[in-house]
Amino acid sequence: MAGYNNNNEGFWKPSSASSTTDEGDVAPVFNFSTAPLAQQRMLLPIYKHKRQILYSVEKFGVTVIVGETACGKSTQIPMFLYHNGWCNNGFQIVCTQPRRIAAQTLAARVAKEVGRGPLGAEVGYTVRFADRTSELTKIIYATDGILLREATLADPLLSRYSIVIVDEAHERNLNTDALCGLLKKIRRKRPDLRIVVCSATIDAEAFLDFFISKKDVEHTRKQKKRRRWDNAEPDTQPKLSTNNLNEGCIISVDGRLHEVDVLYLGHPTSNYVRTSVETALQICKTSRNNRGCGILCFLPSASEVDEAIRMTQDHLDEFEPGLANQIIILPLYAQLPFNMQARVFRSDTPGSSRIIYSTNISETSVTVPGITHVIDSGMVKLPFFDPKNDFDRLIVVPISKASAKQRSGRAGRLQAGQCYRLYTEEYFRKKMEEATPPEILRTNLSNFILSLKALGVNNILGFDLLDLPSVDALSHGLESLFALGAIDDATALTTIGQDMSSFPTEPRISRMLLESLREECSREVAGVAGALQVQSLFLTPRGSSARRQQLQIDYEAAVGEFADNSGDHVTYANILQAYDDTHMGREECKEKYVDYVALQKVIEVRNQLLGFLKRFGRVRSLGMATSKERCDAILRCVTAGFFFNVAKLHNDGRYYTIRGTNQILVTPSSSSVFNTHGSHADYIVFCNTHDGSRGGIELTAVSAINPRWLRELAPHYWK
Repeated sequence: MAGYNNNNEGFWKPSSASSTTDEGDVAPVFNFSTAPLAQQRMLLPIYKHKRQILYSVEKFGVTVIVGETACGKSTQIPMFLYHNGWCNNGFQIVCTQPRRIAAQTLAARVAKEVGRGPLGAEVGYTVRFADRTSELTKIIYATDGILLREATLADPLLSRYSIVIVDEAHERNLNTDALCGLLKKIRRKRPDLRIVVCSATIDAEAFLDFFISKKDVEHTRKQKKRRRWDNAEPDTQPKLSTNNLNEGCIISVDGRLHEVDVLYLGHPTSNYVRTSVETALQICKTSRNNRGCGILCFLPSASEVDEAIRMTQDHLDEFEPGLANQIIILPLYAQLPFNMQARVFRSDTPGSSRIIYSTNISETSVTVPGITHVIDSGMVKLPFFDPKNDFDRLIVVPISKASAKQRSGRAGRLQAGQCYRLYTEEYFRKKMEEATPPEILRTNLSNFILSLKALGVNNILGFDLLDLPSVDALSHGLESLFALGAIDDATALTTIGQDMSSFPTEPRISRMLLESLREECSREVAGVAGALQVQSLFLTPRGSSARRQQLQIDYEAAVGEFADNSGDHVTYANILQAYDDTHMGREECKEKYVDYVALQKVIEVRNQLLGFLKRFGRVRSLGMATSKERCDAILRCVTAGFFFNVAKLHNDGRYYTIRGTNQILVTPSSSSVFNTHGSHADYIVFCNTHDGSRGGIELTAVSAINPRWLRELAPHYWK
């Protein structure tokens, strides 16, 4: 591997000072991260806006706060409001986050700063499959999906909250858009509810116009005018608040605590993974005499994170002898269990350098300590849904300017740093999009529509949204829900649909779980559903190039102990059954190439899903059923939820979807047991699709099925 010369050959810093961080305060001379917490809080740029924020929230119904990355929005604003009495009289403050890890780490940080009890006391979090709150909790960090579910199932008016803070609003995922529409609707019934919208890169005017329409503002002004002029019966007139609750304001928090120098490539790179690794190793080499460094490298997907880690391990000593002993290499992506994600937030051996290869999970909210350098590949993997072909796709695309700004800010949260952008400045200025397209314009809307139906929204087009989805996407979402039995001919929610909306899973998995009650295999199917929430239950063989071939042989032999020739879903059930029977420990799992941490997560999810299922029927296990009976029962449940995703083997030896006749690939790169241990099958069902590295649509979670089940389980869909 060719290395860079000292001074990072290939990069240059724009002479025009195009860094996004020239504005702002100069970093203090002392080490910010080791200063007392109270002093750290006072040094944050958000602190000097404290009075302005409190006044605006008191006076206006909606406050939009636009602040630089690392200014302290996510941690300080909830505490400002808490200490100013917004949690009195039994109320709580909730701050939503787009990702679980952000909600969990922010809650831990704020609990430490509040200093009155452990996490889960006054400050806690609620995310999917995890709840650290209590009766004492006043500040709650939650994912936006969890708050949406709370409004759907328990409290339509969110009456226990005095303030809802929508953080990182620029991400515009489905749950964020639905939550914003719901909050606008709730404010008509609860004008006292305060909404605070926060981000570093949003169109503040657009968000304010969404929540505060001109009609609302004009109505408020007319009421005030009438109240001043009409004194005929003052005691019987409604007493209007002096607060402008039907109006809003925008607060701009200028400045950054620490500067970040932005450097661009002089010429485009043909391999951003390799260039990322080379750049990271060069930074480590030049920083080895400077007490180490912290490098956060953004890559599009988990597979590329793993590839970069293997490449780094293979070339550490080749790059410079002895460097391997001074570097800690860590992955960070959403599919990792939380305790593995949390490793990047721990302090490591002083003097050592850290290289963290991450997806865009660390782009917003979370603060990874000790980061001095960011390497931005300029790429991200985003979900796109093709309603015409019925495919969920994960496509690697260039990031937007908003994302680039967020990424560079990761290097300036705790100290001054540098950001290496693996693209040219000309590309950034002239060709990069301003913002990432909102998720509502590019993903499957089935779950979104089901959530709105459960909220009592009958006319989806009449629901207030920041962006309206396409007719094709809405039509497909409604058709999917109808096929699953969640809505009727009039698009009204059915009993099954109401039950499906109670699960913290997408509609297809919810339908699969409900079918397990009839097949009397709920324990096994809940385990399969849990396995679909993690990237893989098997450990990927890692090691030097010389050992990798032998490791691969050992891996395939270990997988063979659990593999079922039907494919992946029954294999998942076999792994969980083996754990239940023998209680495999960490070392035994490692010997069998089973990911112990992922397995624990699957079991945790399984147990929670079984708790949901108990509301709708008796939870059973297959017990003494024969192997074929067990296999058929599990796969019938999978087919009940995923009958959209069925393919047939054609005469050319390839699989084509039944509806649409699109060719799909079951290849080694899909890491499917069906590919390595499965038997010949004319029909298969699959749970996930993605764009293959060599083109085409590839599959994960694949199993052979009996085609007769399709007409039995979804006859209306196959007419």
